[in-house]
Amino acid sequence: MTENIQTKPPAQFQRKTIIIKKRLQYHYMALILTSVMLAFIVFGLEAIWTVSKVVNENPYLMPLLDIIKEMAPLFAIKVAMYMVIVVIVSAVISHRMAGPIFKFENSCSTVADGDLTHRVYLRKGDHLMDLQDNFNNMAGAVNEVVKEYEKFRVEAASAGLGDKASALSSKIMEIMPKFKI
Repeated sequence: MTENIQTKPPAQFQRKTIIIKKRLQYHYMALILTSVMLAFIVFGLEAIWTVSKVVNENPYLMPLLDIIKEMAPLFAIKVAMYMVIVVIVSAVISHRMAGPIFKFENSCSTVADGDLTHRVYLRKGDHLMDLQDNFNNMAGAVNEVVKEYEKFRVEAASAGLGDKASALSSKIMEIMPKFKI
């Protein structure tokens, strides 16, 4: 079997889309947007309550309420603009998580298919860099175990245990049909 271990990460790449794992990213974007909207609502209600209390205690400030009512549409437009900014920022933040998760899912499938030489390389600034290192160490360790198994199988075949060695080899091929060392 040929050995094709990746020794260094490929050149840095730029993902072409922000939304990679729609369900995951939309979920986190909705959580962020909902929490920000809730904060705006709480702040708005608190501001209205405070202003109305001050105006009720000081009736000569009644013109202040009229000014606030006139500014309400502008305030609503500003809140909508802030929400658009929150959606954009949440998409970028969720992208930094979803990209590595997407890459790990693909890498797990590749390794499960039998390519034990496969390694994961994330972009600089992506989250889950520790997981990348642990995954690569795990895949390397499993690859070393398989190399030792292969040596043992060859030695067992030459020592007259060819039937057992080929049975073990067949079992490995059932588990990982595209098995590579």
